[in-house]
Amino acid sequence: ENLFAGYYETVLKPGELITELRIPAQGKRRAAYLKVTTGSADDWPALGVAAVLETDGNKIKSARLVASAATDKATRLKSAEAAISGKTIDDKVLREAGEAALGDCEFIADVRGSVPYKRELMKVYVRRAVRAALDGKDGAH
Repeated sequence: ENLFAGYYETVLKPGELITELRIPAQGKRRAAYLKVTTGSADDWPALGVAAVLETDGNKIKSARLVASAATDKATRLKSAEAAISGKTIDDKVLREAGEAALGDCEFIADVRGSVPYKRELMKVYVRRAVRAALDGKDGAH
């Protein structure tokens, strides 16, 4: 989460190089990534939302949510994570998470959409990504 400084920009200094990346096994966590494209499916998304959840049934033990494309850099949605962690998921909790996510992001306008449009997308797609991860559908693994 600290690697990216901005759009296509990292915090690496000249001459620094990433030589190894370790990604822990997902174990029993559930995950989903959803994106919204305003053009073709291969187009750069207007918004991307990833959700990784540790669950006990529909109760969220821990959550990691990240947004991209609508923001200058990939951004953890810590307020949205807090809104769902320790809770049993229902429509009210998901609406609260979608609203909370708005405070975690600095949205950018571009050819794929205005800031107000991307804010609305965020509210909807945080809910959908969490549901997809829970249900094991729509790109969930």
